[in-house]
Amino acid sequence: MPTNVLHILGTGQPEGTSIARIVGALGKGLDPQRYRLCAWFLAGDGPLAHELRDAGVEASVVDWSGGSRDPAGAWRFSRALRGKEFVIIHQHWGGRAPRWLARKFSSAKVITHLHAHLAESEGLTRLPFRLSGADLVIATSRAVADNVEGSRIRVVYPGVNISNGCDRPANGSSQRGAVLGTAGRLVPLKGIVYLIRALTVLRRVMPGVRLEVAGSGPERPSLEREAQLHDLGGNVSFLGWQMDLSRFMAGWDLYVQPSLGEPFGVAALEAMAAGLPVVCTAAGGLPEFVEHGRTGWLVPPRDPAALADRVCALLLDPEQRRRMGAAGRARVREHFSEDRMVRAISKIYDEVLTAGTPIVGEL
Repeated sequence: MPTNVLHILGTGQPEGTSIARIVGALGKGLDPQRYRLCAWFLAGDGPLAHELRDAGVEASVVDWSGGSRDPAGAWRFSRALRGKEFVIIHQHWGGRAPRWLARKFSSAKVITHLHAHLAESEGLTRLPFRLSGADLVIATSRAVADNVEGSRIRVVYPGVNISNGCDRPANGSSQRGAVLGTAGRLVPLKGIVYLIRALTVLRRVMPGVRLEVAGSGPERPSLEREAQLHDLGGNVSFLGWQMDLSRFMAGWDLYVQPSLGEPFGVAALEAMAAGLPVVCTAAGGLPEFVEHGRTGWLVPPRDPAALADRVCALLLDPEQRRRMGAAGRARVREHFSEDRMVRAISKIYDEVLTAGTPIVGEL
């Protein structure tokens, strides 16, 4: 009889893609004879629910804000738990309340999966997590794990699919103009305004350089104004949210991640898997997979000049782009594949099912 595992997620809309794809990879990669996966979206339905169903995960919506200010939602959540035989509850979203109700209305082991370490609404301050009610904590990077108090913490890097990329030829891009790419939520944390400012420097050397921004979010109007302010309207394209970046990455010469803070940086990892060299800020979890000088370059956050300098050097050296892109793709294949992530989480499931140690913190 397979072990029933419940994944607690936030929104089913595209902004929750990176977390939902972890669950989807588990749905495809875990042995169905050992595990049966179910996912509840607490913050609303959306296309991600359909993606999970296609991956073999039973997905549904249980509306709840996740806190005590929504007692009706808490009642819906607790009612849904009653009668279910979940052996593991894997929490990706919500605070202490879902864990408390999981303890009260089920006998399941509880794993809390942390995907962030910064409070974006509070000046990008670091969040110390004082977790209670979890048998074990998974952190997406060491940068996130460093904020957790307790000993039962495991770092499991998100894995990506490496089948869509290839080692790129050492061709220049002067015939069509160089194209930079970046992707993510359009929020201050991603630092895209500094990349636009770096583009003003790059254009003095390469007038045809272009930037494609894949993503959506509240900062888009201000970013568009920033581009217009610097007369970059023809050099910057906003692509909107893209569920599949591979067709855009095929036309990019390199990928840039100018984040002010980054729990991990899945989009940059996907770029490396596609054979692209990367220029990223040395922020959060990015230095944990970007090897400075080998798979790309790391620069300080909030530094348009440093961004422009490293990007320009790469654009002028196609052989270095090819070499870094190939090294990055090899690094992802060896250390950051979906298969490796699935194996690591499968071992954690085994660990919590056999361990008799106390839960992290107290309820």
